[in-house]
Amino acid sequence: MVKRILEPYLPIPVLGEKNGRPVLENSRPKSIGRVRAFGGNFGVLVRALAYTLAYGPGIRQATEDAVLNANYIRKKLEDVYDLPYKSPSMHEVVFSDARQKKNGVSTMDIAKRLIDYGFHPYTTAFPLIVSGALMIEPTESESKQECDLFVDAMRSIAQEAATDPELVRTAPHSTRVSRLDEVAAARKPILRWKPKAASSATD
Repeated sequence: MVKRILEPYLPIPVLGEKNGRPVLENSRPKSIGRVRAFGGNFGVLVRALAYTLAYGPGIRQATEDAVLNANYIRKKLEDVYDLPYKSPSMHEVVFSDARQKKNGVSTMDIAKRLIDYGFHPYTTAFPLIVSGALMIEPTESESKQECDLFVDAMRSIAQEAATDPELVRTAPHSTRVSRLDEVAAARKPILRWKPKAASSATD
């Protein structure tokens, strides 16, 4: 709801009426224009529908498997990683780096070290209500064998954080590029590739 005096300035399109039928009005000279894509979250909704249709009646089983996997990983790791909330997990489990922080190891360090074990890092910046969050979402697609491999890797990293924290703080060690300065990359992004100058004959 807006006051009538502001109505001419509303973003377009605006729902109007013509010949007794609703229409979308785009020709409004005083409008501030579009403020976002009019389609909204259409793409997200299509993907959600496609996922639901693909699973069909099996979607309940997929959901239960995701919840089972998250709680399995939670139970296997709760003795080595801090669990800020004790209520049962749903499709994800959230730990914090509180125990590892005592040795100067953060959630980002653990995530980078996980790369050395062949796993894609978990979410490190969410949820915001957990400081140093380790948000792990195994989904319904992971087998027990895969979950066990992940658990073994996470337990190994917890041990390293306690006995050799520098190894974790300087990870990853197995990638072609070592740890990047993510703060500098965000503040001073390099948006264009430039080839290195050709080496001279004396190099």
